[in-house]
Order: sequence, then C-alpha cells, then structure tokens
Amino acid sequence: MDKDVETASGTLARRAREFLDRLPLEREGGRQLRRLADGGVVGDWFGCELSSVFQPVVLPTDGSTTGYGAYLRILGSGERALSPWTLFSANADDNRLVALDRVARTVHALNFLSSVEGDSLLFLKVHGRLLAAVSGDHGAAFRKVVDALGLPSERVVIETPLEASSQPDLLAFVLRNYRNNGFQVAINVDSPMQWQALSSRVPAQFVKVDSARLCLADDWRARLAWLVSLRERASVIVTRLEAKLDGVLPAGVLVQGYAYGLPAQRAAIMRAERYVLDHFAF
Repeated sequence: MDKDVETASGTLARRAREFLDRLPLEREGGRQLRRLADGGVVGDWFGCELSSVFQPVVLPTDGSTTGYGAYLRILGSGERALSPWTLFSANADDNRLVALDRVARTVHALNFLSSVEGDSLLFLKVHGRLLAAVSGDHGAAFRKVVDALGLPSERVVIETPLEASSQPDLLAFVLRNYRNNGFQVAINVDSPMQWQALSSRVPAQFVKVDSARLCLADDWRARLAWLVSLRERASVIVTRLEAKLDGVLPAGVLVQGYAYGLPAQRAAIMRAERYVLDHFAF
C-alpha cells in the first residue's frame, strides 16, 4: 500500500475511533447513534436499529476493489428484521424521510471508516423521494457530517435510484448539487440506450446497469462495449451479477454482485482487508 494512503487511512481510522468513543454503548434518550462492542455503529430510529453491510465494487481483470456499496440492515421492535423498503415506506412525511435518510448515511459512513482500510470509495444510495423532498442544496447537510468525521468527500459516491433517471432535469440539478459539495455521483439506468440519452445532460461519474436488464438484449455485449467506450463521461458498473463473466466483459468495466462478493458486516470487511495486507505485497 502507498505510504501516503496508509497514513491517510490511519488518520481517518483514528478520527472515526475518537468519534465512536464519544458514543454511548447503551441506548440513551435523545441519542440516535450508539456504538457496539465490536467497534461498529447502529442508529436508533423510533425503536428500529439501523446497521450496515458492504458489498465490493470490483475490477474483474485484476480483482481489485474500487469501492463498497452500503446497504441497510434493520432490526425492528420485537427483534424482527425489516426491509429498508418497509421502513422508508412507513415514514410518509417528507421531513421524517429526509432525517431517516441522513441517519442511515451517517451510520454507513461511520461503519465504513471503522471497517475499510485504504482509499476505496463508499457508494451511498439516496431514497427517490428525497430528491423531490429537498428543495435546496442537496448534499450540503451530509457534507458537514463527512467533514466532521474527516472523511474526504471525494471518496463518497452518492447514488441516485433508477426512477430518477426518467426525470433528467431534476436528476441534473441534484447531481450538480452533490458534485458542488465535493461528492462523486452515480446514476442507475435501465439500459445503455437510456445512458446514451442522458450522458450529455447529467454530470455522472459512474453509471450502473442491472445485469438482468442489460442481458435482455441479444446484442448486450456490443451495447456494453459501447457504454464502456464513454468512460470519459462515466465509469460503468454492472450490478447484481450472480455468475462471473470474466473474459466476457469489456476491459475497464466494474462489477458488483454475489459472484464477486457478498454483502458483509463491517468486521468481515476488516478481516478480509487485513488478510490482503498481511499476505500480499503491492
């Protein structure tokens, strides 16, 4: 690992530990965050506990990890596991939805800092309704959070949902806001043709396409190659891959899915990173 990267990583981990040390171990009234004995963080949302798992975004040609996509794991009252869709749907009020989304991203950021070494990226999804609920400066509030943690904003990729790509004017406005606040941005598209229509209008740095949607077309390899050829506009990530496509995918495409790494708790991520550092020379 590069010495500067290693030093920066150590500084971030120390800042995260200092922040974590100020959090309570037990639930306290009025506190939305608490730390766990293993060093992780959970958020409290009206009796539900929010935690994180991370799935790697991989360059298949050499197996290197570019970043991690963060996903919520939710434990409801009565120790019931809930889906994120259930929790977000239950918060119909826009103000509560915005607050919930920000708590979830803060939990992810803290768990990422205390789990992942190196300079990899953190991919964070925003809920579709949030894009319309926030009328002002998208990303300004969360920028204060990452600044407080010492996490460089350029290591955070804000990812918009698929439905946002059908509203190019709103999408372009939102992405510009996030980029003006120092974040990288990713969009989801339903096909290479949709990205062709959007590529000159929205300032995305990553474009994600679901493998199930991509492979519906007989000429999907040619379509994907064309998509990757636009890499000066955005890097391509093929998602939800359940079988490896090494040797089939065009050079430079990134992948995400069970075939290349399961979503893992923070402790598992840390152990995997440490194994690589201890056993391989760079």
